[in-house]
Amino acid sequence: MGFTLKIEGSETIDLKKENIKTVKFLTDIPDDSNARSADLASSVTITGKILAAANGGSADDTMKLAKWSLVPAEKADCYRKATIEVDAADQVVRKFYFPNAFVVDYTESFGDTEGTGTFELVIKQKKDKLTDLTIQGGYQG
Repeated sequence: MGFTLKIEGSETIDLKKENIKTVKFLTDIPDDSNARSADLASSVTITGKILAAANGGSADDTMKLAKWSLVPAEKADCYRKATIEVDAADQVVRKFYFPNAFVVDYTESFGDTEGTGTFELVIKQKKDKLTDLTIQGGYQG
């Protein structure tokens, strides 16, 4: 199984199968609701490895993720298009498209034994644009 992440905005951020380890999609309503609520939210959590430049190549785009997480809400660029693909045996199992994604949480962790760092990115679709979020899958990639 492999994952890819493409973020489009003022710059393009591309993370490939080598970077991404897990993807968790979540649809959530308030826990105190006794019926299906109109207060719906959808997010995705992506975890992976931070890869350093090797053999004269360039480093991965995780630095761009860190910089995007710092864009203030007052700037339109805090909202970007995010496409996450989950692939297995050349088949797209899921393709999530968040046309107005923003960073809820971003964490980088480094240790002296792991070799490379790790990251966790949580993005959410803008609430008033939730109907624009699409989920596809089950086709050849």
